[in-house]
Amino acid sequence: MGGLIIMEDSRTAFFFDEEELKRRLAGVLTFRKITYIGSMDWKEKMKWKILIILAALAGILIVWCAGKAGENSSTAESEILKEYVLKENEWASAAEAVSSLKDRLVELAGNKVEEAAETVKTAVQEAETAGQEEKAVEENELPIKVLIMDNGFHSYYHDGIAIEFQGTCQGSGGETYQQGETLEFTEDSSLLGEGSYTLSPGEEKACMKVTSLTRGQGAPVYRGSLTIYKDENGLRLVNTLPLEEYLYGVVPSEMPASYPEEALKAQAVCARTYACVQMMNSSLGDLGAQVDDSVSYQVYQNSGETQASSQAVEATAGEILLNNGSPINAYYFSTSHGQTSTDQVWAASAPSAYLQSVECTYDSQEPWYQWEVDLSLEKILENVRGMFSGVTWVSGVEMAEGGTQEGVLKLVIHTDQGDQELHSEYDIRTALAPDGLSITRQDGSQVMGSSLLPSAYFTLEEIRNAQGTLTGYKVQGGGYGHGVGMSQNGAKGMADTGKNYQEILTYFYKDVEIGNINDVVNPEES
Repeated sequence: MGGLIIMEDSRTAFFFDEEELKRRLAGVLTFRKITYIGSMDWKEKMKWKILIILAALAGILIVWCAGKAGENSSTAESEILKEYVLKENEWASAAEAVSSLKDRLVELAGNKVEEAAETVKTAVQEAETAGQEEKAVEENELPIKVLIMDNGFHSYYHDGIAIEFQGTCQGSGGETYQQGETLEFTEDSSLLGEGSYTLSPGEEKACMKVTSLTRGQGAPVYRGSLTIYKDENGLRLVNTLPLEEYLYGVVPSEMPASYPEEALKAQAVCARTYACVQMMNSSLGDLGAQVDDSVSYQVYQNSGETQASSQAVEATAGEILLNNGSPINAYYFSTSHGQTSTDQVWAASAPSAYLQSVECTYDSQEPWYQWEVDLSLEKILENVRGMFSGVTWVSGVEMAEGGTQEGVLKLVIHTDQGDQELHSEYDIRTALAPDGLSITRQDGSQVMGSSLLPSAYFTLEEIRNAQGTLTGYKVQGGGYGHGVGMSQNGAKGMADTGKNYQEILTYFYKDVEIGNINDVVNPEES
Protein backbone atom coordinates (compact mmCIF):
# COMPACT_ATOMS: atom_id res chain seq x y z
CA MET A 1 0.00 0.00 0.00
CA GLY A 2 1.33 3.37 -0.92
CA GLY A 3 1.54 6.36 1.35
CA LEU A 4 2.36 9.99 1.47
CA ILE A 5 4.79 11.86 3.67
CA ILE A 6 3.79 15.47 4.28
CA MET A 7 6.58 17.75 5.51
CA GLU A 8 5.26 20.54 7.63
CA ASP A 9 8.76 21.86 7.98
CA SER A 10 12.23 20.41 8.28
CA ARG A 11 11.52 19.05 11.74
CA THR A 12 8.05 17.50 11.49
CA ALA A 13 6.60 14.89 9.17
CA PHE A 14 3.34 12.98 8.92
CA PHE A 15 2.81 9.68 7.17
CA PHE A 16 -0.55 8.46 5.96
CA ASP A 17 -1.39 5.30 4.06
CA GLU A 18 -3.49 5.62 0.92
CA GLU A 19 -6.88 4.81 2.46
CA GLU A 20 -6.40 7.12 5.38
CA LEU A 21 -5.31 9.94 3.09
CA LYS A 22 -8.38 9.55 0.84
CA ARG A 23 -10.65 9.64 3.87
CA ARG A 24 -8.99 12.73 5.30
CA LEU A 25 -8.97 14.61 1.99
CA ALA A 26 -12.57 13.82 1.10
CA GLY A 27 -13.89 16.89 2.84
CA VAL A 28 -11.13 19.09 1.47
CA LEU A 29 -11.74 18.34 -2.23
CA THR A 30 -15.49 19.07 -1.97
CA PHE A 31 -14.74 22.63 -0.82
CA ARG A 32 -17.47 22.20 1.79
CA LYS A 33 -15.52 20.90 4.84
CA ILE A 34 -11.93 21.14 5.95
CA THR A 35 -10.55 17.97 7.60
CA TYR A 36 -7.66 18.48 9.95
CA ILE A 37 -4.51 16.47 9.19
CA GLY A 38 -2.89 15.04 12.22
CA SER A 39 -2.53 16.83 15.44
CA MET A 40 -1.66 20.37 14.45
CA ASP A 41 -1.89 23.64 16.29
CA TRP A 42 -3.97 26.51 14.90
CA LYS A 43 -1.03 28.07 13.04
CA GLU A 44 -0.32 24.84 11.18
CA LYS A 45 -4.00 24.34 10.43
CA MET A 46 -4.20 27.89 9.05
CA LYS A 47 -1.24 27.25 6.76
CA TRP A 48 -2.99 24.21 5.30
CA LYS A 49 -6.22 26.11 4.89
CA ILE A 50 -4.41 28.82 2.95
CA LEU A 51 -2.67 26.22 0.78
CA ILE A 52 -5.92 24.47 -0.06
CA ILE A 53 -7.73 27.76 -0.78
CA LEU A 54 -4.89 28.79 -3.12
CA ALA A 55 -5.23 25.48 -4.95
CA ALA A 56 -8.99 26.04 -5.31
CA LEU A 57 -8.49 29.59 -6.55
CA ALA A 58 -5.92 28.33 -9.01
CA GLY A 59 -8.52 25.96 -10.45
CA ILE A 60 -11.04 28.80 -10.83
CA LEU A 61 -8.45 31.02 -12.46
CA ILE A 62 -7.58 28.25 -14.92
CA VAL A 63 -11.24 28.02 -15.98
CA TRP A 64 -11.25 31.83 -16.49
CA CYS A 65 -8.08 31.60 -18.57
CA ALA A 66 -9.73 29.02 -20.82
CA GLY A 67 -12.02 31.69 -22.22
CA LYS A 68 -9.47 34.49 -22.28
CA ALA A 69 -6.16 32.91 -23.15
CA GLY A 70 -7.35 29.98 -25.26
CA GLU A 71 -8.41 26.41 -24.74
CA ASN A 72 -4.99 24.92 -25.26
CA SER A 73 -3.34 27.16 -22.67
CA SER A 74 -6.00 26.52 -20.02
CA THR A 75 -5.86 22.78 -20.62
CA ALA A 76 -2.13 22.83 -20.12
CA GLU A 77 -2.42 24.79 -16.90
CA SER A 78 -5.20 22.48 -15.68
CA GLU A 79 -2.97 19.49 -16.26
CA ILE A 80 -0.30 21.13 -14.14
CA LEU A 81 -2.75 21.47 -11.29
CA LYS A 82 -3.89 17.86 -11.60
CA GLU A 83 -0.31 16.70 -11.68
CA TYR A 84 0.54 18.41 -8.42
CA VAL A 85 -2.77 18.04 -6.56
CA LEU A 86 -4.34 14.75 -7.61
CA LYS A 87 -1.26 12.63 -8.04
CA GLU A 88 0.72 11.18 -5.18
CA ASN A 89 3.32 13.90 -4.98
CA GLU A 90 4.57 15.97 -2.15
CA TRP A 91 2.30 18.75 -0.86
CA ALA A 92 5.28 21.03 -0.73
CA SER A 93 5.56 20.81 -4.53
CA ALA A 94 1.86 21.77 -4.81
CA ALA A 95 2.60 25.07 -3.13
CA GLU A 96 5.40 25.73 -5.60
CA ALA A 97 3.09 24.85 -8.50
CA VAL A 98 0.43 27.26 -7.25
CA SER A 99 3.01 30.02 -6.99
CA SER A 100 4.25 29.33 -10.52
CA LEU A 101 0.70 29.20 -11.83
CA LYS A 102 -0.10 32.53 -10.20
CA ASP A 103 2.89 34.13 -11.91
CA ARG A 104 1.79 32.65 -15.24
CA LEU A 105 -1.76 33.96 -14.81
CA VAL A 106 -0.47 37.41 -13.93
CA GLU A 107 1.71 37.32 -17.04
CA LEU A 108 -1.18 36.25 -19.25
CA ALA A 109 -3.52 38.84 -17.77
CA GLY A 110 -0.86 41.51 -18.15
CA ASN A 111 -0.33 40.63 -21.83
CA LYS A 112 -4.06 40.77 -22.49
CA VAL A 113 -4.34 44.14 -20.81
CA GLU A 114 -1.41 45.46 -22.82
CA GLU A 115 -2.92 44.11 -26.03
CA ALA A 116 -6.28 45.66 -25.19
CA ALA A 117 -4.63 48.97 -24.35
CA GLU A 118 -2.72 48.93 -27.63
CA THR A 119 -5.92 48.15 -29.54
CA VAL A 120 -7.73 51.02 -27.89
CA LYS A 121 -4.79 53.34 -28.54
CA THR A 122 -4.75 52.36 -32.22
CA ALA A 123 -8.51 52.82 -32.54
CA VAL A 124 -8.30 56.27 -30.96
CA GLN A 125 -5.49 57.27 -33.30
CA GLU A 126 -7.43 56.04 -36.33
CA ALA A 127 -10.53 57.90 -35.18
CA GLU A 128 -8.51 61.07 -34.65
CA THR A 129 -6.94 60.72 -38.10
CA ALA A 130 -10.31 60.13 -39.73
CA GLY A 131 -11.73 63.12 -37.92
CA GLN A 132 -8.83 65.29 -39.02
CA GLU A 133 -9.20 64.11 -42.62
CA GLU A 134 -12.96 64.74 -42.56
CA LYS A 135 -12.39 68.17 -41.06
CA ALA A 136 -9.77 68.93 -43.71
CA VAL A 137 -12.19 67.88 -46.46
CA GLU A 138 -14.91 70.05 -45.01
CA GLU A 139 -12.56 73.00 -44.64
CA ASN A 140 -11.03 72.67 -48.10
CA GLU A 141 -14.01 71.44 -50.05
CA LEU A 142 -14.65 73.80 -52.91
CA PRO A 143 -18.13 75.32 -53.10
CA ILE A 144 -19.81 76.04 -56.41
CA LYS A 145 -22.75 78.38 -57.00
CA VAL A 146 -25.30 77.21 -59.57
CA LEU A 147 -27.95 79.50 -61.04
CA ILE A 148 -31.12 77.44 -61.40
CA MET A 149 -33.11 78.32 -64.53
CA ASP A 150 -36.87 78.22 -64.94
CA ASN A 151 -38.91 75.47 -66.56
CA GLY A 152 -37.73 74.86 -70.10
CA PHE A 153 -34.44 76.67 -69.38
CA HIS A 154 -35.76 79.86 -70.92
CA SER A 155 -34.88 82.38 -68.21
CA TYR A 156 -32.83 83.00 -65.09
CA TYR A 157 -35.94 84.40 -63.40
CA HIS A 158 -38.92 82.70 -61.77
CA ASP A 159 -42.43 84.00 -61.20
CA GLY A 160 -42.63 81.95 -58.01
CA ILE A 161 -40.56 79.37 -56.14
CA ALA A 162 -41.94 76.54 -53.99
CA ILE A 163 -39.67 74.41 -51.79
CA GLU A 164 -40.41 71.18 -49.90
CA PHE A 165 -38.02 70.26 -47.07
CA GLN A 166 -36.69 66.71 -46.86
CA GLY A 167 -35.26 67.16 -43.40
CA THR A 168 -34.64 69.93 -40.89
CA CYS A 169 -33.46 73.17 -42.50
CA GLN A 170 -32.66 76.64 -41.23
CA GLY A 171 -33.63 79.99 -42.65
CA SER A 172 -31.26 82.96 -42.66
CA GLY A 173 -33.63 84.76 -40.27
CA GLY A 174 -33.31 82.03 -37.63
CA GLU A 175 -36.43 80.10 -38.71
CA THR A 176 -36.50 76.28 -38.50
CA TYR A 177 -38.33 74.14 -41.07
CA GLN A 178 -39.09 70.46 -40.53
CA GLN A 179 -39.29 67.56 -42.96
CA GLY A 180 -42.45 67.67 -45.07
CA GLU A 181 -43.02 71.40 -44.63
CA THR A 182 -43.27 73.63 -47.71
CA LEU A 183 -42.36 77.24 -48.27
CA GLU A 184 -43.46 79.43 -51.18
CA PHE A 185 -41.86 82.63 -52.43
CA THR A 186 -43.29 85.39 -54.57
CA GLU A 187 -41.98 88.88 -55.20
CA ASP A 188 -44.17 90.07 -52.31
CA SER A 189 -42.84 87.54 -49.76
CA SER A 190 -41.96 89.20 -46.46
CA LEU A 191 -38.93 86.89 -46.12
CA LEU A 192 -37.38 88.71 -49.09
CA GLY A 193 -37.57 92.10 -47.42
CA GLU A 194 -33.77 92.31 -47.34
CA GLY A 195 -33.50 91.31 -50.99
CA SER A 196 -32.54 87.67 -50.41
CA TYR A 197 -33.23 84.69 -48.19
CA THR A 198 -31.08 81.61 -47.67
CA LEU A 199 -32.18 78.12 -46.64
CA SER A 200 -29.47 75.83 -45.27
CA PRO A 201 -29.60 72.12 -44.40
CA GLY A 202 -29.42 70.98 -40.77
CA GLU A 203 -26.83 68.65 -39.30
CA GLU A 204 -28.21 65.69 -41.22
CA LYS A 205 -27.49 67.55 -44.51
CA ALA A 206 -31.12 67.53 -45.53
CA CYS A 207 -32.03 68.11 -49.16
CA MET A 208 -34.67 70.44 -50.57
CA LYS A 209 -37.07 69.72 -53.42
CA VAL A 210 -38.09 72.64 -55.64
CA THR A 211 -41.65 71.64 -56.46
CA SER A 212 -42.22 74.67 -58.70
CA LEU A 213 -39.73 73.23 -61.24
CA THR A 214 -39.98 70.28 -63.59
CA ARG A 215 -36.93 68.51 -64.96
CA GLY A 216 -36.34 65.16 -66.64
CA GLN A 217 -36.57 63.44 -63.23
CA GLY A 218 -39.63 65.44 -62.18
CA ALA A 219 -39.23 68.02 -59.42
CA PRO A 220 -35.48 68.38 -58.84
CA VAL A 221 -33.92 67.77 -55.41
CA TYR A 222 -30.91 69.82 -54.32
CA ARG A 223 -28.11 69.30 -51.84
CA GLY A 224 -26.51 72.25 -50.09
CA SER A 225 -28.20 75.61 -49.57
CA LEU A 226 -30.72 77.54 -51.67
CA THR A 227 -30.73 81.34 -51.87
CA ILE A 228 -33.65 83.26 -53.32
CA TYR A 229 -32.82 86.71 -54.67
CA LYS A 230 -35.32 89.43 -55.60
CA ASP A 231 -34.59 92.17 -58.13
CA GLU A 232 -36.51 94.17 -60.69
CA ASN A 233 -36.59 91.23 -63.12
CA GLY A 234 -38.10 88.69 -60.73
CA LEU A 235 -36.81 85.90 -58.48
CA ARG A 236 -33.46 84.19 -58.94
CA LEU A 237 -32.58 80.84 -57.37
CA VAL A 238 -28.95 79.92 -56.59
CA ASN A 239 -27.85 76.54 -55.25
CA THR A 240 -24.55 76.59 -53.31
CA LEU A 241 -22.98 73.21 -52.56
CA PRO A 242 -19.63 71.35 -52.51
CA LEU A 243 -18.23 70.79 -55.99
CA GLU A 244 -18.09 67.00 -55.60
CA GLU A 245 -21.78 66.90 -54.63
CA TYR A 246 -22.58 69.15 -57.60
CA LEU A 247 -20.99 66.50 -59.83
CA TYR A 248 -23.35 63.89 -58.37
CA GLY A 249 -26.07 65.77 -60.26
CA VAL A 250 -24.03 66.58 -63.40
CA VAL A 251 -22.58 63.21 -64.41
CA PRO A 252 -25.90 61.28 -64.71
CA SER A 253 -27.45 64.29 -66.47
CA GLU A 254 -24.67 64.38 -69.07
CA MET A 255 -23.95 60.65 -69.53
CA PRO A 256 -26.24 57.63 -69.04
CA ALA A 257 -25.46 55.93 -65.73
CA SER A 258 -25.64 52.58 -67.55
CA TYR A 259 -22.38 53.35 -69.37
CA PRO A 260 -19.20 51.47 -68.30
CA GLU A 261 -17.48 52.57 -65.10
CA GLU A 262 -14.36 53.86 -66.87
CA ALA A 263 -16.44 56.01 -69.21
CA LEU A 264 -18.29 57.49 -66.21
CA LYS A 265 -14.95 58.24 -64.53
CA ALA A 266 -13.74 60.03 -67.67
CA GLN A 267 -16.97 62.04 -67.69
CA ALA A 268 -16.51 62.94 -64.01
CA VAL A 269 -12.98 64.28 -64.61
CA CYS A 270 -14.15 66.28 -67.65
CA ALA A 271 -17.11 67.73 -65.75
CA ARG A 272 -14.93 68.65 -62.74
CA THR A 273 -12.34 70.29 -64.99
CA TYR A 274 -14.97 72.26 -66.89
CA ALA A 275 -16.53 73.41 -63.61
CA CYS A 276 -13.10 74.41 -62.30
CA VAL A 277 -12.55 76.76 -65.24
CA GLN A 278 -15.98 78.31 -64.80
CA MET A 279 -15.41 78.80 -61.07
CA MET A 280 -12.17 80.62 -61.84
CA ASN A 281 -13.84 82.78 -64.53
CA SER A 282 -17.07 83.39 -62.55
CA SER A 283 -18.84 84.69 -65.65
CA LEU A 284 -22.20 84.81 -63.80
CA GLY A 285 -20.80 86.64 -60.80
CA ASP A 286 -23.19 89.58 -61.22
CA LEU A 287 -26.03 87.09 -60.73
CA GLY A 288 -24.49 85.51 -57.64
CA ALA A 289 -23.40 82.35 -59.44
CA GLN A 290 -20.57 80.72 -61.39
CA VAL A 291 -22.52 78.38 -63.70
CA ASP A 292 -26.12 77.71 -64.59
CA ASP A 293 -27.81 74.31 -64.84
CA SER A 294 -28.38 74.30 -68.62
CA VAL A 295 -26.48 73.08 -71.68
CA SER A 296 -24.82 76.51 -71.79
CA TYR A 297 -22.59 75.18 -69.02
CA GLN A 298 -23.32 71.65 -67.77
CA VAL A 299 -26.73 70.06 -67.32
CA TYR A 300 -27.35 69.64 -63.59
CA GLN A 301 -30.05 67.70 -61.78
CA ASN A 302 -32.03 67.01 -64.92
CA SER A 303 -31.59 63.32 -64.12
CA GLY A 304 -31.52 62.05 -60.56
CA GLU A 305 -28.38 60.88 -58.79
CA THR A 306 -27.34 57.26 -59.29
CA GLN A 307 -24.98 54.99 -57.40
CA ALA A 308 -22.86 54.26 -60.48
CA SER A 309 -22.28 57.90 -61.42
CA SER A 310 -21.70 58.96 -57.80
CA GLN A 311 -19.10 56.20 -57.41
CA ALA A 312 -17.34 57.49 -60.54
CA VAL A 313 -17.20 60.96 -58.98
CA GLU A 314 -15.83 59.59 -55.71
CA ALA A 315 -13.27 57.38 -57.46
CA THR A 316 -11.80 60.44 -59.22
CA ALA A 317 -12.29 62.93 -56.37
CA GLY A 318 -10.43 66.19 -57.02
CA GLU A 319 -8.95 65.08 -60.35
CA ILE A 320 -8.82 67.58 -63.22
CA LEU A 321 -7.04 67.85 -66.58
CA LEU A 322 -4.10 70.23 -66.80
CA ASN A 323 -2.07 71.61 -69.67
CA ASN A 324 1.14 73.32 -68.57
CA GLY A 325 -0.21 73.45 -65.04
CA SER A 326 -3.53 75.12 -65.92
CA PRO A 327 -6.97 73.51 -66.14
CA ILE A 328 -8.15 72.99 -69.70
CA ASN A 329 -11.49 73.66 -71.32
CA ALA A 330 -12.55 70.01 -71.16
CA TYR A 331 -15.30 70.14 -73.79
CA TYR A 332 -17.25 67.00 -74.55
CA PHE A 333 -20.11 65.99 -76.81
CA SER A 334 -22.34 63.01 -77.57
CA THR A 335 -21.21 61.23 -80.76
CA SER A 336 -18.53 61.71 -83.40
CA HIS A 337 -18.56 61.13 -87.12
CA GLY A 338 -15.25 59.32 -87.26
CA GLN A 339 -13.38 62.50 -86.32
CA THR A 340 -13.41 65.10 -83.57
CA SER A 341 -13.16 68.84 -84.17
CA THR A 342 -10.84 71.56 -82.95
CA ASP A 343 -12.19 74.68 -81.25
CA GLN A 344 -11.93 76.42 -84.61
CA VAL A 345 -15.57 75.44 -85.07
CA TRP A 346 -16.21 78.39 -82.74
CA ALA A 347 -14.15 80.67 -84.96
CA ALA A 348 -10.95 80.34 -82.94
CA SER A 349 -7.97 81.72 -84.86
CA ALA A 350 -5.94 78.62 -84.02
CA PRO A 351 -6.82 75.37 -82.27
CA SER A 352 -5.90 74.98 -78.61
CA ALA A 353 -2.87 72.77 -78.08
CA TYR A 354 -4.91 70.15 -76.24
CA LEU A 355 -7.99 70.27 -78.53
CA GLN A 356 -6.62 68.53 -81.59
CA SER A 357 -8.75 66.66 -84.10
CA VAL A 358 -8.43 62.90 -83.57
CA GLU A 359 -9.80 59.92 -85.42
CA CYS A 360 -12.68 58.27 -83.57
CA THR A 361 -14.38 55.10 -84.72
CA TYR A 362 -15.20 53.76 -81.25
CA ASP A 363 -18.75 55.10 -81.59
CA SER A 364 -19.29 53.92 -85.19
CA GLN A 365 -22.16 51.63 -84.12
CA GLU A 366 -24.15 54.42 -82.51
CA PRO A 367 -27.35 55.52 -84.33
CA TRP A 368 -26.21 59.16 -84.55
CA TYR A 369 -22.95 58.22 -86.28
CA GLN A 370 -24.76 58.81 -89.61
CA TRP A 371 -28.01 60.64 -90.32
CA GLU A 372 -29.91 62.62 -92.98
CA VAL A 373 -32.77 65.10 -93.18
CA ASP A 374 -34.51 67.10 -95.94
CA LEU A 375 -34.72 70.90 -95.46
CA SER A 376 -36.86 73.15 -97.64
CA LEU A 377 -35.87 76.74 -98.46
CA GLU A 378 -38.99 77.80 -96.53
CA LYS A 379 -37.72 76.04 -93.42
CA ILE A 380 -34.29 77.66 -93.77
CA LEU A 381 -35.95 81.06 -94.21
CA GLU A 382 -37.95 80.46 -91.02
CA ASN A 383 -34.71 79.71 -89.16
CA VAL A 384 -32.69 82.72 -90.37
CA ARG A 385 -35.37 85.40 -90.02
CA GLY A 386 -34.47 85.70 -86.40
CA MET A 387 -30.78 85.86 -87.20
CA PHE A 388 -30.78 88.56 -89.90
CA SER A 389 -33.15 91.52 -89.90
CA GLY A 390 -35.22 92.27 -92.96
CA VAL A 391 -34.73 88.90 -94.68
CA THR A 392 -37.87 87.90 -96.65
CA TRP A 393 -36.55 85.09 -98.85
CA VAL A 394 -33.65 82.66 -99.20
CA SER A 395 -32.46 81.60 -102.62
CA GLY A 396 -29.79 79.10 -101.57
CA VAL A 397 -27.10 77.93 -99.16
CA GLU A 398 -23.40 77.35 -99.80
CA MET A 399 -20.72 75.58 -97.76
CA ALA A 400 -17.75 77.90 -98.15
CA GLU A 401 -15.31 76.11 -95.84
CA GLY A 402 -15.08 72.70 -94.27
CA GLY A 403 -17.20 69.60 -94.70
CA THR A 404 -17.76 66.12 -93.35
CA GLN A 405 -14.13 65.49 -92.36
CA GLU A 406 -13.58 68.60 -90.26
CA GLY A 407 -17.01 70.09 -89.91
CA VAL A 408 -18.43 73.07 -91.77
CA LEU A 409 -16.51 76.16 -90.68
CA LYS A 410 -18.25 78.70 -92.92
CA LEU A 411 -21.78 78.75 -94.33
CA VAL A 412 -23.13 81.40 -96.72
CA ILE A 413 -26.88 82.07 -96.87
CA HIS A 414 -28.05 83.81 -100.07
CA THR A 415 -30.89 86.20 -99.17
CA ASP A 416 -32.66 89.25 -100.46
CA GLN A 417 -30.51 91.24 -98.02
CA GLY A 418 -27.32 89.91 -99.54
CA ASP A 419 -25.07 87.01 -98.65
CA GLN A 420 -25.01 86.29 -94.91
CA GLU A 421 -21.96 84.48 -93.56
CA LEU A 422 -21.97 82.20 -90.54
CA HIS A 423 -18.72 81.06 -88.91
CA SER A 424 -19.78 79.45 -85.62
CA GLU A 425 -20.95 75.85 -85.55
CA TYR A 426 -23.80 76.88 -83.29
CA ASP A 427 -25.04 79.51 -85.76
CA ILE A 428 -24.63 77.09 -88.67
CA ARG A 429 -26.62 74.42 -86.89
CA THR A 430 -29.29 76.98 -85.97
CA ALA A 431 -29.70 78.17 -89.57
CA LEU A 432 -30.23 74.56 -90.72
CA ALA A 433 -32.30 73.44 -87.72
CA PRO A 434 -34.71 70.60 -88.55
CA ASP A 435 -37.17 71.54 -85.81
CA GLY A 436 -40.35 69.50 -86.28
CA LEU A 437 -38.85 67.46 -89.14
CA SER A 438 -38.07 63.74 -89.20
CA ILE A 439 -34.38 62.74 -89.09
CA THR A 440 -33.33 59.30 -90.31
CA ARG A 441 -30.40 57.75 -88.41
CA GLN A 442 -28.04 55.06 -89.64
CA ASP A 443 -29.98 52.27 -87.91
CA GLY A 444 -33.13 53.31 -89.79
CA SER A 445 -34.78 54.89 -86.76
CA GLN A 446 -36.74 58.12 -87.16
CA VAL A 447 -36.46 60.92 -84.59
CA MET A 448 -37.89 64.42 -84.53
CA GLY A 449 -35.47 67.26 -85.07
CA SER A 450 -34.87 70.11 -82.67
CA SER A 451 -33.69 73.72 -82.73
CA LEU A 452 -30.19 72.63 -83.79
CA LEU A 453 -28.92 70.46 -86.63
CA PRO A 454 -27.44 67.31 -84.97
CA SER A 455 -23.90 68.43 -85.86
CA ALA A 456 -21.85 70.63 -88.20
CA TYR A 457 -20.49 67.53 -90.00
CA PHE A 458 -22.61 67.43 -93.15
CA THR A 459 -22.86 67.81 -96.90
CA LEU A 460 -25.61 69.45 -98.92
CA GLU A 461 -27.37 67.87 -101.89
CA GLU A 462 -29.77 70.06 -103.87
CA ILE A 463 -33.42 69.09 -104.11
CA ARG A 464 -35.20 70.42 -107.22
CA ASN A 465 -38.76 70.07 -108.44
CA ALA A 466 -39.90 68.81 -111.80
CA GLN A 467 -39.27 72.22 -113.34
CA GLY A 468 -35.68 72.21 -112.07
CA THR A 469 -36.27 74.88 -109.45
CA LEU A 470 -34.26 74.58 -106.26
CA THR A 471 -36.64 73.82 -103.40
CA GLY A 472 -34.31 72.69 -100.63
CA TYR A 473 -31.45 70.42 -99.63
CA LYS A 474 -30.86 66.88 -98.47
CA VAL A 475 -28.54 67.29 -95.52
CA GLN A 476 -26.40 64.19 -95.00
CA GLY A 477 -24.24 64.26 -91.90
CA GLY A 478 -22.96 62.42 -88.91
CA GLY A 479 -22.36 62.77 -85.22
CA TYR A 480 -24.28 64.57 -82.52
CA GLY A 481 -23.07 67.71 -80.76
CA HIS A 482 -20.36 70.29 -81.38
CA GLY A 483 -17.65 67.67 -81.95
CA VAL A 484 -14.95 69.27 -79.76
CA GLY A 485 -13.06 67.30 -77.12
CA MET A 486 -14.26 63.93 -75.86
CA SER A 487 -16.92 61.94 -77.62
CA GLN A 488 -19.04 60.44 -74.84
CA ASN A 489 -20.09 57.48 -76.96
CA GLY A 490 -16.48 57.18 -78.10
CA ALA A 491 -15.50 56.96 -74.42
CA LYS A 492 -18.12 54.26 -73.97
CA GLY A 493 -16.70 52.32 -76.93
CA MET A 494 -13.15 52.63 -75.59
CA ALA A 495 -14.24 51.45 -72.13
CA ASP A 496 -15.95 48.46 -73.76
CA THR A 497 -12.57 47.49 -75.26
CA GLY A 498 -10.88 47.59 -71.85
CA LYS A 499 -9.43 51.12 -71.87
CA ASN A 500 -9.31 52.88 -68.49
CA TYR A 501 -10.39 56.44 -67.92
CA GLN A 502 -6.85 57.83 -68.01
CA GLU A 503 -6.33 56.27 -71.45
CA ILE A 504 -9.66 57.65 -72.65
CA LEU A 505 -8.84 61.17 -71.50
CA THR A 506 -5.34 61.27 -72.93
CA TYR A 507 -6.70 60.00 -76.26
CA PHE A 508 -9.17 62.83 -76.74
CA TYR A 509 -7.10 65.58 -75.07
CA LYS A 510 -3.48 65.97 -76.11
CA ASP A 511 -0.54 67.12 -73.95
CA VAL A 512 -2.51 66.90 -70.71
CA GLU A 513 -1.88 65.49 -67.27
CA ILE A 514 -4.19 64.66 -64.39
CA GLY A 515 -3.77 66.98 -61.40
CA ASN A 516 -5.75 67.98 -58.31
CA ILE A 517 -8.14 70.88 -58.25
CA ASN A 518 -7.05 71.90 -54.73
CA ASP A 519 -3.62 72.72 -56.15
CA VAL A 520 -5.22 75.14 -58.58
CA VAL A 521 -8.21 76.72 -56.87
CA ASN A 522 -8.14 78.26 -53.39
CA PRO A 523 -11.39 77.48 -51.52
CA GLU A 524 -11.42 81.02 -50.12
CA GLU A 525 -11.20 82.48 -53.61
CA SER A 526 -13.96 80.35 -55.08
